[in-house]
Amino acid sequence: MQDQHTVVRAAGLKPGDLLAFGISHPCTAFDKWRVLPLVDRDYRVVGTIRTNF
Repeated sequence: MQDQHTVVRAAGLKPGDLLAFGISHPCTAFDKWRVLPLVDRDYRVVGTIRTNF
């Protein structure tokens, strides 16, 4: 994964594995995505958040 500041190498991942990342710079998410998924603790999408940036 490349997000302008970090490179993550994850050995041992297999299909179906879940990764969770936070937003390092909110402006790069809010100005590019009009709707963000809202997930619960089990990473299930339970809603959306509309951005107005």
